Amino acid sequence: MTISDIPESQPLRRVEIPHEMIASLPESTPEDVRAALHRGELGSALRAAVDADDLSAATDVVRVGWFDLLRDDHESLSRAALDSLPAGALTSHPLLAMALGIMYNADGFRRSKAAYYFGLASLGIRSWTEKTPAAERALVLASESAALRFLGKPSMSVRSARAGVQALEEIRDERALLVGYLPRVYSQLGTSLYYGGEESEALRVYARGYAEAGEQDHSSFTNLSMMAGIHALAGNMPEAAEYVMMARGEPWTDEQRAMYTGTFYRLAEALLALERFDTVQARQHLDAMEHDRRSIEHWVAIARVEAVTSLLEVDAAGALSRLEAFVALREAEASADRADLASVRAMLHLALGNYEAAATVLRRDGGNEAQHHVDRARLALATGETSEALRQLRKIAGRHQSSRTLAQALTIETAIALRTGSTRRSEALLQQLASVLRQTHQGIALHLMPATDFDMICDALERMNARDLLERRAQGSLIASPDRPRLTSREQAVLEALTRTSSQSVIAAQLFVSTNTVKTHLKSLYRKLGARNREEALTIAMQRHLLASFPVGDS
Repeated sequence: MTISDIPESQPLRRVEIPHEMIASLPESTPEDVRAALHRGELGSALRAAVDADDLSAATDVVRVGWFDLLRDDHESLSRAALDSLPAGALTSHPLLAMALGIMYNADGFRRSKAAYYFGLASLGIRSWTEKTPAAERALVLASESAALRFLGKPSMSVRSARAGVQALEEIRDERALLVGYLPRVYSQLGTSLYYGGEESEALRVYARGYAEAGEQDHSSFTNLSMMAGIHALAGNMPEAAEYVMMARGEPWTDEQRAMYTGTFYRLAEALLALERFDTVQARQHLDAMEHDRRSIEHWVAIARVEAVTSLLEVDAAGALSRLEAFVALREAEASADRADLASVRAMLHLALGNYEAAATVLRRDGGNEAQHHVDRARLALATGETSEALRQLRKIAGRHQSSRTLAQALTIETAIALRTGSTRRSEALLQQLASVLRQTHQGIALHLMPATDFDMICDALERMNARDLLERRAQGSLIASPDRPRLTSREQAVLEALTRTSSQSVIAAQLFVSTNTVKTHLKSLYRKLGARNREEALTIAMQRHLLASFPVGDS
């Protein structure tokens, strides 16, 4: 995946560069460079500038044709031209070094070379002066932030993105002439902020990028798409629906809606359908996406929505299998990705009645995010540990929560109040829950509850005349009853110890208990797992995802 928002599969074509943009180039720009730009031959223009040893002109070519220059149509000629430059020249012109790095980054077998050129660009950035044009700084910083995302360094990419936004703000006059495809520059900066955990800041940058485009300008679609998807993932369905309606019309094209640019638009469409339990329409939107699953950076979001779709299709087992196959395509699953997938993995295990596996996923991959505490609270509620469920919810009191997390937390807290017979508290929570569900147009949250609690909440909502929230009550709870006896915390500890040693005395020493106590736990552990010895117990435990120290595999 390059920084370009344009799909690689388009046929070779010339690029239309506004005459005003070409006219804004310095008078010293070589005529053959200008002529190539007028013909829309970006690669030829760059080659001519490099051959003339005019790297300032080469930088201008990259600046005005940035996104199209990095397409496969022009990439081979452009890379050949820039490859001929020595390291010192690239360091002195960081935009050229960054462009070359992005070209190599698109080739999965040459990403180490891409990192080398990213390093040259970063070195050049440090030598910038106040005279360095803001437009050039903005492009390099946007590219650097994207490169850091691709290299798995989202927190570092945030710093570059913020600096890039600041550089854009310094461009006061003729902004569109100074930076080609300005909305796309904003979209790259916004995406770096989003994957760096700065969602609100990212949405503001996307909005700014969308506002920069003219009425018939196609270049701002990524900003619109990202805003739709981010709101849908967060549970803000009315806002998502508003952006989706805009994205369905002109001037946007079916190609934009299908390719990389439209990924988050399609996810928003799918989630809007899922909140209505319309899995057929959701699947149609997911199938309409055209991308390389091995390289697309939005893969975690895609995997999450695909898993929820399968969950509502009552195919949790298939969803787990497909999720792990998706993960396998990525070669290595980073800890941040595991954390992002922890919620949906745990939910799928709960849907299969495999509570121990859900607990293992949350113990191994879950962090201190509000959603992870809600996931733990749901698991505790399902296992009858009401006090633990309430303790988990108290950990997120006063913290920022997405609308989706808030709806789930309120549903669980309402179930706890109904269980304990706290009439006044349950009435207040029911009113609050109904208000949130109506405002956000969420329908799934109620169904992510154990069957008994789901029925209690539905009955209570019906008594308060909130029947509009119960139109899909027949869909029932999405959580299955446990399919086997749960391991106690001591049995789980013994099981983990078995991965390290077979010696009962060593296990006893590690757990600070007697050998006889270990023998008792082992007997109970083997009985619950249906195992006859240590080897069988570990094999079964891995198959059921019960070991935090082992990777999650197929069910």
